Formats: sequence, structure tokens, C-alpha cells
Amino acid sequence: MKSFSGKTIVITGATGGFGQEFAVQLFDAGAHIILSGRNAQRLGELADRCTKSRGTGKVIGTIKADLAGSAGCGELYRRCREITPDIDILINNAGMIAYGRFQDVPMNTWEQLMETNLLSAMRLTYLFLPSMLERKSGHIVLMSSVAGFIGTGNSTAYSASKFGMRGFGLSLYSDVHSHGIDVTVLYPFWADTPILDSRDYGKESTGTVIKPLVDRADDVIRESLKGIRKRRLSVYPGPTSKALHFFNKFVQLRGSQRKG
Repeated sequence: MKSFSGKTIVITGATGGFGQEFAVQLFDAGAHIILSGRNAQRLGELADRCTKSRGTGKVIGTIKADLAGSAGCGELYRRCREITPDIDILINNAGMIAYGRFQDVPMNTWEQLMETNLLSAMRLTYLFLPSMLERKSGHIVLMSSVAGFIGTGNSTAYSASKFGMRGFGLSLYSDVHSHGIDVTVLYPFWADTPILDSRDYGKESTGTVIKPLVDRADDVIRESLKGIRKRRLSVYPGPTSKALHFFNKFVQLRGSQRKG
């Protein structure tokens, strides 16, 4: 993909830290974007921020939708189809986290997390994919995490959802790549987004992220978009993500050698 200019792109979780960066940077690149989130006022404010910038893109729709359920995913798909019949890129960015030991997080909370982080991406991909396959053109972007290849305590359900996103993306690629559809899975480390301030469950402190290791959200998304444009399957944006990826591969290699 040479450019995002003129491409129609749906961004879920658009009012979050990464979502806002996706919106602003893609608008600046000339994309035609549809913004989705749970807060209509914040969606409107983000749309105004984009249109008042010097970018050459267009905000062609803002859609309030709660993706923690099949009804919200279906509503988003229906509204998008009313705006335009063809979507070039679907960015499944919506997500949440619940800090705390697994046994301390309420069941309805981690079930909502799995619905938002993983099942929404699967449902939306299932809905948008047929038209992409018909055109033999399209791109599915999935927001995983470093927690999607290194299991993390104190956020077990989050890590499970991101492992699931990784598995979904790698397997989906095998299904659709030969039909002209690209898949990109993103694996960022912690960044300066509001997710760092999410609720902490349980009496025990789960600790805090080491500030010097926290990436800038704009840098993460800039590097992510570069990988998407180059049609890469896996993107590790940021120095910590790359370092942990190579460390994880090294550990796996050493483990396989010992077994041999």
C-alpha cells in the first residue's frame, strides 16, 4: 500500500489513547475515516480536532457503539454500510484492561473485557470480510500487545484476550491472504494512554509500570501505520516491544535446544 490517502478506514475505540492517534495521523495522511466509540461527545470532539487540523482527510462518520456484545458490533457494521458500501481497512483497536489478581476481578468484568478486546474484533471481521473477499481487496488490523506473547500477571484476562488476538490474526492470515486480504497484528508495549489509569481490583497492589519504559502513543501509532502500509503481518512498535519480542524468541529457541 503506497498511501492511506483516499482509503476508507474504520477505527474502533477511537476516543482512547491509541484510537485518537490513529484518527489524527490517518486524517493527516488523507484517509476517509469512520470513528467508533462509546462516548458520542468525545467522538464529536475528536472529529472536530481532525477537521480543524491541516490534514487532507475526511471524517465521513462518527458512530456510537458498545462493542461488548454482538448487537453493538452489528449496529456498527450496519451504520458503516449506510455511509459507504466498501471499507478498505478495519482497525480493531477497541480495548480495556482490569488490573488485579484473576480471582479478584469480578467475572462480569473480565467477561466484558473478553467481549471488547477479542470477540468484537472477530465479530466485526466476520461482518466486514465478505465484501473485502468479493473485491479481493482489504486490510484487517488487530491490536494485540506484548501481553499477547508474554503472559502477564495482574492482568490475566487482558493477556488472554491479547494472546487470542494474536492467534486469531495469524490464523486469519492463512485463510485470507491468498484472496488478496492483508492482516496486520500490532504488539505495542505500555504507552502514555488512559489505560494506565484503569481500575485496580483486589486488596493487593499490582504495582505500576516503570515510567521510563512507557512509550509515546504517537510514536507507537506512527510506527504501526508504517507497518500497516508495508502490509506486514506482525508489527512490534517501539524499542521495548522489539526487545521483548527478540528476548522471547531467544528463550523459546534455548528451550527447544534443551529439549533436543
